[in-house]
Amino acid sequence: MWFKNILLISALFINSIVASPAARHVLHERRSLDSKWKRQSKLPGHVILPMRIGLAQQNLHRANDFLDKVSHPASANYGKHWTAEEVAKAFSASDEAVDAVKAWLSQNNIPTARLTHHHNNWLEVNVTTSEAEQLLRTEYFVHENEEAGEHKVACNEYWIPENLRGHIDFITPTVHFDTAIRKRRTKRNESKLDLKKRAQPFPSPGVTPCPSCPPGQNPSDPKSYIGSDTCNKGVTPACVRALYGVPNPSAVPPFTGARAPLACLEFSPAAYSATDLELFFGVFTNISSGTVPRTVSIGGGLISASDPARHSIDDWDSGDTWEPNGDFQIAMAIVPNPEDVLVYSLGPNIGWENFLDALDSTYSNCTKAKDSYCGNVRGRDIADVISISWTAGEASNASPAWFERQCNEYMKLGLMGITVLAASGDSGVGHVCTDPSTGAGYADERNDTGLFTANFPASCPYVTAVGATAIPETPNFTPGMLEVAPWRAILSGGGFSNIFPAVSYQASTMAAWHSASMPYYPLLEGKPRYNGTGVARGYPDISANGYQYSIYSQNTPQPFSGTSGSAPMVAGIIALINAERLAEKDADGQPVKGTVGFINPVLYAYPEILNDVVSGSNPGCGTPGFKCQKGWDPVTGLGTPNYAKMSAKFNSLP
Repeated sequence: MWFKNILLISALFINSIVASPAARHVLHERRSLDSKWKRQSKLPGHVILPMRIGLAQQNLHRANDFLDKVSHPASANYGKHWTAEEVAKAFSASDEAVDAVKAWLSQNNIPTARLTHHHNNWLEVNVTTSEAEQLLRTEYFVHENEEAGEHKVACNEYWIPENLRGHIDFITPTVHFDTAIRKRRTKRNESKLDLKKRAQPFPSPGVTPCPSCPPGQNPSDPKSYIGSDTCNKGVTPACVRALYGVPNPSAVPPFTGARAPLACLEFSPAAYSATDLELFFGVFTNISSGTVPRTVSIGGGLISASDPARHSIDDWDSGDTWEPNGDFQIAMAIVPNPEDVLVYSLGPNIGWENFLDALDSTYSNCTKAKDSYCGNVRGRDIADVISISWTAGEASNASPAWFERQCNEYMKLGLMGITVLAASGDSGVGHVCTDPSTGAGYADERNDTGLFTANFPASCPYVTAVGATAIPETPNFTPGMLEVAPWRAILSGGGFSNIFPAVSYQASTMAAWHSASMPYYPLLEGKPRYNGTGVARGYPDISANGYQYSIYSQNTPQPFSGTSGSAPMVAGIIALINAERLAEKDADGQPVKGTVGFINPVLYAYPEILNDVVSGSNPGCGTPGFKCQKGWDPVTGLGTPNYAKMSAKFNSLP
């Protein structure tokens, strides 16, 4: 089975070897071998473990239908998004699940009185290692990651009673290690010297002003200039507007929504530099001096690069400002109300779960008493569009249940009218390819052999995965010209999930691609290179330029490449369309329409609103990867934005 490829939830049964009335147990999760983590000593039986039991949520089998009703263009309920309270009520764990798990704990001498927290979809109880091992039919060991200098407690597998299979998603701590969060950290074989050579000062030295030049043709005005000597070397906001027909923010009605127009997610110590934003906005935009994104700190997230709480830096990311600088310079240059853009800044040792906790306190087991971020993102701190430039490989140290639980949270955001855009990755079919003998990513992070690896959250069918394109190397840049897949510096991430199936909006597209376009690669140690079943979630969904943006970092112009430029670019475009929709008022001055929310059903129903990309590929793992072609492909998805067509279609919907 492909959709449980890494850590199978098995249908194998054995009789319990410990006293419990005629209980049959099923293997619930098993950890794949991972060469980065070495098993060390047995955990003493008296050690206390904070056991957390994730309860299965109700109505998940109807989730796609629920989302389709508010996001499919043919639905009579398009745009009738749910409230947070309606979402929580629809997906809360059933009383049956809560009672069954409590009974199981009681039968194993863990009475209800010991539960430290019972909150919607989670139960938590402190247990000794001996109690946990008896309860889960397993053994706990200390594991060491020598490279990272970390120690974690984990078991190799665990078992639960058969009657609880439908009531429990997963239990921690068990087989899960912390899942690696990755933003484009690799240098992509480009030396700093080469980067310095490509960094272009603006305007270029020696350029003669040309006040009489037609609009866009004055090389001394980088706010509007779209000459080939600029757009072919460093993509500016003016180049983006020319490529996709994006209007100037001043031509779009001000954003009037109850929430923020857009947010980008950052993990500390990554933080933008206010100085670099000031320089960029002054050169390329008409954004007022002093404009910076508003920080929503989650678990101690940094405000900016000048925050006194700043952590250690590494020289390549210039204090980890380079990536956030790119996110915000690219997105804020095209959105209305740039001063209302948010940064979701996650603190040290804070992960994906904590971000989702902050948006939805029912997601995990957080409590305001012990977790300051629990459900603290409300009102204007919630954004209608969220851009995520970070990824975690599906072959990470987490189970399918972990990924599925998070994916369902993105589904809930879609139900509430929130668009989530996720970068597809920058290393073709695999940043870290998978060892076919272990099912885990190679310890040395090689990408010259192995099985293809999908990136999460792009692989979740309830987000919009954004791939990368590049302006072709032609002598002349022309507005609206067709792009190609990037061929150097980065490769557009794309492929097929080993966990998630294609849901209704994408199912026929995946089946058609499988029957007509699927490349054949020989088995590797008896394993297929990728999930070629024809029913898997394929990504990306859409693409945008991801090669050689012009940004400022460390007070100097720098080239910026990657899908972490593509995702905020598309996010800015969706924010513009939301502003247009919300500007339509009734006689009482109330909005007639809401935000677009989850956009994938519209994109797949009307692919003609995008510019198809038919040239390029995304090689990796020792293969040519996949090729661009007419229609959807696992390199650039359905294509790049065509603002006029996208705006017309989304504004025609109720």
